[in-house]
Order: sequence, then structure tokens, then C-alpha cells
Amino acid sequence: MIREHRSDAVGRALVRAAAMASIVASASAGLALAAVAAETIEQPTLELAAVRDPQLGAQVAIANRYGYFKDEGLTVTVRWTQSGADIITFMASGQQNLAAGSTFGQVVMGAQGLPVKTIAALADNAATQGLVLSPGVKLGTPREFEGRRLAQTQGTPPILILTKMAGIYGFDMSKITFVNMNPSEGVVAASKGDVDGLLSWEPNLSRLVGMGGSLYATGTTVYVTGTSQPQRLIYNNALLMASQSFIDGKPNTLKALLRAILKADQLLAKDRPQALAALEQELRIDADAIRVMTQSNIYGLALTDEVALGMRQMSDWALEMKRIQKPVSPEALMEPKFLAEIDPQLVRLQSKR
Repeated sequence: MIREHRSDAVGRALVRAAAMASIVASASAGLALAAVAAETIEQPTLELAAVRDPQLGAQVAIANRYGYFKDEGLTVTVRWTQSGADIITFMASGQQNLAAGSTFGQVVMGAQGLPVKTIAALADNAATQGLVLSPGVKLGTPREFEGRRLAQTQGTPPILILTKMAGIYGFDMSKITFVNMNPSEGVVAASKGDVDGLLSWEPNLSRLVGMGGSLYATGTTVYVTGTSQPQRLIYNNALLMASQSFIDGKPNTLKALLRAILKADQLLAKDRPQALAALEQELRIDADAIRVMTQSNIYGLALTDEVALGMRQMSDWALEMKRIQKPVSPEALMEPKFLAEIDPQLVRLQSKR
């Protein structure tokens, strides 16, 4: 009898253990399903606008070429365009919810009250913006800009370089004549001596230097003495932007997008030849131009105080030039929470909100 009672007890214990294991397994499965549901991509099919330029759209091009979007469960159609001005038009009209564009574009949209915010940086391209003097033009001091004619593309960042230099070296910007031209026209005009210099960006700067022009300043370096001197004149960034409706309603979609863009950014850092091959194919720009346009960029997704400073500088300039009617603060232009979830070290702002 004792053996029978012990056998019954063991049997009941085994039944209870099996039941408990079943409950635990069910609970674990439920938690796993809940976690999957929490990370479900709300909109896996997307359109992303980007400028066909490695200074603004490099990571987008790489992610698209090498399937990084697909790896994150996204089907992305990249809407390539030729200028940052197009990005403003697309997002202002509500045609686009996602775009890779410029600090200037973000500031303009923010000042207009448009519901668009930066969710990540893409590149610090200050060193690719600059001023080249026409062949044969020599300046004893920067004050000799007064009375000169310079080609520029209206509404683009290089003018900020000259504005900053005017404050440092004490010349009067109002005594300089600015001739509005597209970059290619500006290179030709400067090479012929129709203007005294060109405010532009790469590869236009290098093209004019190759025609006999002399590099006078970039956003990070000045050559006023004939030799290079590091001097940060501007902060200018390419940015990844999203509409407020996506920020509010599609957080998992945005995080998937950021993971793909981050993977592309890491390739730029670790394997530049493979990254440049993708840019050449995706952007349809020749290899030499790609090399020139990328070598001075500092790629990275981090939202930092420098990115914020660039927004503030751009807001001040745009307000002074009457391109916007009211100033905008960097805090109002950024939403860092998704980037912080991907990698907290990529958000380095004094106020992380």
C-alpha cells in the first residue's frame, strides 16, 4: 500500500509539473507574440525623397543599392531629385513623408510651421562648401573683396562662409556684387574672368581650381595667407527628415528605416571603395566626381550640439536675408527619440528631451 501511495504522489507531481510547464510555455509564447506585435512595421512600403548628390543622399543610395531597406522589412522607392529646393516643395505639399535634405530646407519648413522634423543627421558637409577665386585674381587681404563680383547660387550655404569671413576680417558684404547663377554657369563665368570668384560646393570648386582658380576658403579651412589654416566658419549638415504624422503614427517604420541607414553609414566608414561603388551606380555620377564630393564629408547619423548650431546659424542668416519671417530653434526642428532607441550614443545634445 505504501508503494501505491508513493506512486500516486509521484504521478500527481508529474502532472502538476507538466501543467506548470505548459502554462510557462504559453506565457512565454504570449510575451514573444506581444514583442513581435510591438515591433510590427506599420507601413512597410515607403517612398523616400533624396537629392542625387553624395553630400546629401549617400546613405540612402547605399542602403538602396545593397538591399539594406529590404533587410529591415521595408520596400522603399527612392524618389531622386536634383536639388534641396525640390525636397522643400515635396514635403511642403504633403507629397512626401520622408526625405534626405539640407539644413536650409529644414529651417525653411520649420519657419513656415510645416510639420517636418529631423530624426537623424547624415553628413557634415561644411568642408565641401567654399569660395574659389577666378584664375589670375589675387587678394592682398580679404577686405579686397569689396568691389568684386562673385558668382553664387542664391539660397545656398556657401554665402554663409563669406558672411562669417566679413565679420572676422572686417569687410562690407554690401560692397560685393553677387551674380546668381547655377553652379555650372558659375564655373564657366569664373574661368573666363566674367566674375572674380565662385561661391559653390564640390565638385564645382575642384573644377574651377583645375582651370587655374585658387581655393580661398571652405566651411572648415581658410587660405587667406596662401596656406591652409583650420578655421570652422560654418556648420552645415545633410539631414534625414520625417513628417509629424509618421513620427506620431509609425515609430517602428522609422526605426527600421534608421537601422538601414545606419548600416549604410557603417559601410562608408569601414569599406569606402564598396560604398563609393554603390554611389557611382545609384547616383549615376562618374567615379572621379564621387571621390571629390565624398572625401571632405564627415558622414554620421549623430544628432549633436554642432548640428543644432548649424540650424541656429542657418535660421539667423535666413531671417536676415528675409528667406524666413521668424527664427526657429533647433529644439523645435529635431525629434531624436527614435535614433536614441537605435543607439543612445548617437544622440549627443545638451537637451535630449
